[in-house]
Amino acid sequence: RVDVMGMLWMFDWSTKLRRNRYLNECQHEVMAEYLKSDFPSGKTDYRQVDYLAADLEMTGLDAESDHILSIGFVPIINQKVVLSGAKHILVNSELGVGQSAVSHCIHDRDIESASSLAPAIEALLQALAGKVLLLHCAQLDMAFLNRACNNLYGQNLFVPIADTMVIEENRLHAQNGSGAIDSLRLGDCRSRYNLPDYSAHNALIDAVSTAELFLAQMSYRFGAHPAALRQLLSVR
Repeated sequence: RVDVMGMLWMFDWSTKLRRNRYLNECQHEVMAEYLKSDFPSGKTDYRQVDYLAADLEMTGLDAESDHILSIGFVPIINQKVVLSGAKHILVNSELGVGQSAVSHCIHDRDIESASSLAPAIEALLQALAGKVLLLHCAQLDMAFLNRACNNLYGQNLFVPIADTMVIEENRLHAQNGSGAIDSLRLGDCRSRYNLPDYSAHNALIDAVSTAELFLAQMSYRFGAHPAALRQLLSVR
């Protein structure tokens, strides 16, 4: 028999130890302030947890050579998308946008007067404190966020993550077995829940899209029943 409560306790204990280690190693006030916030417990009902849905637009897919052009985020509080807390931040870069403008329509002229990366990441951390970070394809965005945090603060971003792409992938595998699964692109995932089409490749619109998708996924999976947050998190 699986000891679920034991697994949850171990998860929370491990998370606390890792956060304390990050805080002890922290050399920057902005990151230290973020790490002092209370992280949600893995045994908490996911409906009682606050989330921050976020998205990045970048010049490419390689975190080592490409860079962030915009950050969009919106909170989910009490299982509602709070648009009043939404923010879209353009990020200035001396390297320019290059050919990536074709996909996200951010041009060099748009970022000339934009903020630098430091205040953009600081705004994200302030909004993220005490919340679960909600991403679609977390592996990509976290590569860029970790690189940014390493450059600015000397360490990776420590945060609980829920990935709507992984949640959907797991659902489709459970439904279809080992066979091929349908597209995991954000718009295609939304269509399976009869969510409306939005214009893609805008960081804020994609963050809102991710937030709505998450709520639809949770309604489909759990209905009105409680479920431990631990079941939703992508543990790295």
